[in-house]
Amino acid sequence: MPTASQIIQVLASIGFIGLGVAMFVQWWRRRGRAEAMLAWSLGLFAVVAANGLIQRVWGTSRPLTAITFVAFLGSGYFVLLFRDAFLPLKPPIRRAATVLLVVGCGLGVVFATVLSTGGALRAGVTLALVLTWGAFMGEPIARFWMASRNQPAVQSSRMKAFSLGFAGLLTILLLAVIGGAALRSQVPTVLLDLVALALVPIIYVSFAPPSILRRIWRMGEENELRAAIQDLLIFTPGPQALAEQAIGWAWRLTGAQAAFLVDAGGNIVATRNIDRAAVQRILEGKGAEVRGFFPGTEGATAMIAPLRLTEGTGYIGVVAGSFTPLFGNDEINLLEGYASSVAAGLERTRVTERIATIEKHKSQFLNLASHELRGPLTVIRGYGSMLQGGLLGDLNERGRKAAPVMMAKILEMNALIEQMIEAARLEDGALLIKPEEADLCDIVTSAIAKVEPVLDEKHRIVLVSPNRPVLVMVDAQRVQTIVTNLIDNAVKYSPEGGDVTCIVTLRGGVARVSVKDTGIGIAKDDLPILFTRFGRVSNTSTNHFPGTGLGLYLGRQLARLQGGEITVESAAGDGSTFTLHLPAAEPSTGTGKVGELSQSVAPGGGVQLS
Repeated sequence: MPTASQIIQVLASIGFIGLGVAMFVQWWRRRGRAEAMLAWSLGLFAVVAANGLIQRVWGTSRPLTAITFVAFLGSGYFVLLFRDAFLPLKPPIRRAATVLLVVGCGLGVVFATVLSTGGALRAGVTLALVLTWGAFMGEPIARFWMASRNQPAVQSSRMKAFSLGFAGLLTILLLAVIGGAALRSQVPTVLLDLVALALVPIIYVSFAPPSILRRIWRMGEENELRAAIQDLLIFTPGPQALAEQAIGWAWRLTGAQAAFLVDAGGNIVATRNIDRAAVQRILEGKGAEVRGFFPGTEGATAMIAPLRLTEGTGYIGVVAGSFTPLFGNDEINLLEGYASSVAAGLERTRVTERIATIEKHKSQFLNLASHELRGPLTVIRGYGSMLQGGLLGDLNERGRKAAPVMMAKILEMNALIEQMIEAARLEDGALLIKPEEADLCDIVTSAIAKVEPVLDEKHRIVLVSPNRPVLVMVDAQRVQTIVTNLIDNAVKYSPEGGDVTCIVTLRGGVARVSVKDTGIGIAKDDLPILFTRFGRVSNTSTNHFPGTGLGLYLGRQLARLQGGEITVESAAGDGSTFTLHLPAAEPSTGTGKVGELSQSVAPGGGVQLS
């Protein structure tokens, strides 16, 4: 009855024979040089295993022993040539390996067919042959392990499995030869045979890993992939950078040797480890197909997935390398899913670039238009002032009433043009801020005085402020522009009249100007629109009011440039309160308003105390 050791040895031999057959099938499908070298290596090792089974049944034979020695050394030599297929050896090393193979095979044949098989001589020759085999195997084992560090997860795992498998074989052979009688007892023999049997699947997955194992190997990259997809969809600035990043991840995910990306116009946008001429040949070879497997470079397989873009269909593709497995359904499905994210990212960059171009043209138009309007308006304003001052002759009663209204509208138009110019400067980064210490109360008083010409009898502006200066380090002219716009809006959107209250406070190192009205108010859903460029609330209550939608946008940007902010509290039909927050020039010494002083601006009059 066969022992456990004998059963395990038979199973291991059958396993190595299966490895040789599987690798020859793999080579037959691909016909690549690297696959051929590995097929010869595992095939010759399968011959060694088969000879062992034959001699176990029919006894030892000198010819079979000679064949075993030659096949054994040949299996190691072809592993070295497999390494040379994609990590080239220097010619002197290749020649030395060939000489060593010939000498080793000659020694093995002579020993097997001519010399005696005595114990000491047999052990010495066997050790010499194993060391020769180790010389062939040692460098590829170490090289594959070191090269695996910078490879995609799938390819790295396969290269490590290859190194581990053959390193295990070398270790078992060395132990068996050097250990001698000490390792011929049942327990050590069974352990070595079990290890040899375990090496069969390890070596197998190095060249033909199943899809489930490839998915397991890729699991470590999933979190990085999610972050990469987020980056593709949201943050990557332009199509070229996105394409470079996209093929890098396609290369990693599939364990490929090369990758490329082609846009909808057939232009090769990005490549990795492959030249453009090779990509062009792959595209020509695929014909009308948009996905699947196609002939790649040097007998390798190329896998292509479509990029569904607005302009048409682009492609992202990967090419198998010398040590890359045959692509299967798992890889094509993975690549297609990834291609959808890449396409979305490319669409995002296209839209972003188009919006940026539109914004640039719009800014150029506004800048040009506002400057072209400024000249004629300056002339009109000059003549309007002369007309109002009587320098162009006396006006009748109707003219005297019309002149202030005309001047108010001219000033309103001038303010709109200034807003357009300021917005253009802001976008171009040419808006200058000149901070200086100023009293916020004085700034607000000047803003009220500026609004006075357009004030009618239904409105009254009330100023509430401390009886001491509220010092801020700001560009006083810019802050006055902000406050003037807030007051002007409060008056404009209070068509029924009422008080517009301006409250200046200093608390917690922050100076504030709150402009409160009793007008139509703003619905909660419309609040986010207020501070956007050209953003205006559009409804039946507001459509008839003039304006560009630039005032609040520009005001908030000017406030932020000075370390401040503008906030709003409002409800439909209940008025609004806009508050300008600015950092104080000195720490606040109190928590409340000190000695409040109320001032009102009467229609058409000066500042009055109340």
